[in-house]
Amino acid sequence: MSVPTTMQALQMQDVQKLVCTEILVPEPKPDEVLVRTLAATICTSDLHDLARNPFRIALPRVLGHEAAGAVARCGSAVKHLSPGMRVAAHPVIPCKTCAECRRGFEHLCHRMGHLGYDRDGTFAEYFVVPADRVRVLPETVPSILGALLEPVSVCLQAVAQSGDVGGKNMLVVGDGPFGNMIARLARKEGVKQVLVVGREPFRLQQIRGAEITQVAPVKTMDVAILAVSSVEAVTTSLAALRPRGRLVIFSALPEPVPVDLFSLHVSELEIVGACNDEDRLDEALECLSDPSLALEELITHTLPFRDWSEAFELARNGHDRALKVALTFETDNEND
Repeated sequence: MSVPTTMQALQMQDVQKLVCTEILVPEPKPDEVLVRTLAATICTSDLHDLARNPFRIALPRVLGHEAAGAVARCGSAVKHLSPGMRVAAHPVIPCKTCAECRRGFEHLCHRMGHLGYDRDGTFAEYFVVPADRVRVLPETVPSILGALLEPVSVCLQAVAQSGDVGGKNMLVVGDGPFGNMIARLARKEGVKQVLVVGREPFRLQQIRGAEITQVAPVKTMDVAILAVSSVEAVTTSLAALRPRGRLVIFSALPEPVPVDLFSLHVSELEIVGACNDEDRLDEALECLSDPSLALEELITHTLPFRDWSEAFELARNGHDRALKVALTFETDNEND
């Protein structure tokens, strides 16, 4: 496969300044692969990074971390992949040597690498990623759906952190792409009732296999999953739990949250986090291949890379008509 020396990429050069520019195509290290991007989806965290740079990303930096493509070049130590294979990427890169990695918690690595944060990401014609952080896509999974590999992985983690959910009632707070995805995956895990609370009628109507509401119940749910970055939503979630219920914090909260510890005490409630995922890539790939989940429905808009500005505007301000927005890249193979 012929690889050019330069490529187009979306580079964050300052807060609220994303620029399409020409940069060098990166070279893969021995344990990495160079991937020709076929599809990349816009994550809410991409929008937060661009708006505020909360993680203090060293700029300039190519953003993006949800993508699928075709292997263009393999590092010298990579033997199980070859050019032309379609793959989906997971952006989290554990160091494998810190205390948490040695404990088996690579998703909580102290020196974690991440596409779009400490290295260039996927909003580019090519990107590099460690070979063990990609999965080969089946022919039945189109590249645009494969770009959801990491979002599905982290949503599976949220459901796993809910404990044994079989036959139980679950509240999902948040009607965005992640709330929608969590609701679908929860039903697959045998949850008796999935109730999603949100504010945007369009987004609520897109959620399959769940009851929807704009007013949360009180003291009737076994599990609540916070899928929106809102202090108010934390209070709503805790109020919905019956005694010995569990709140899973999936969405990051940018500020301290007051918690009524007396209610937590007398009802023996639990609060747990769900951050990244415990190596759920293969499970996520199975979910992408499961037609009953219809995860392709979450990608409501697809735009060519040249229309990136319109795509970001839609992802940022189009909550009344959009869920997940994808960018697609030109390719010579119509089956990609």
